[in-house]
Amino acid sequence: MRVLIGCEFSGAVRRAFRERGHEAWSADFLPAEDGSPYHYQFDVRALLNNVKDGPRWDLAIFHPPCTRLTNSGVRWLRERNLWAELDEAAALFRFCTTSRLIG
Repeated sequence: MRVLIGCEFSGAVRRAFRERGHEAWSADFLPAEDGSPYHYQFDVRALLNNVKDGPRWDLAIFHPPCTRLTNSGVRWLRERNLWAELDEAAALFRFCTTSRLIG
């Protein structure tokens, strides 16, 4: 099974799938902490937007950062002018939940 783990740089989930015989890849802005060659270092949206020409996935798991999406930190949005970060986080979350990438 071809598996994509989006928003992961630790490699923990990707490794678990690979150890079970799956073709698993991770994607994140950050480099893979484990130095794995099975990691795309860029925005997962760019990878999925090119799914027509790029790899197809049987399963995709996303771990979008929740730093600006949680209610516990809402009070800081106005105080530190973080609305743009909230909008970007919401757009990434929305993309992950609505993309059509299984082929």
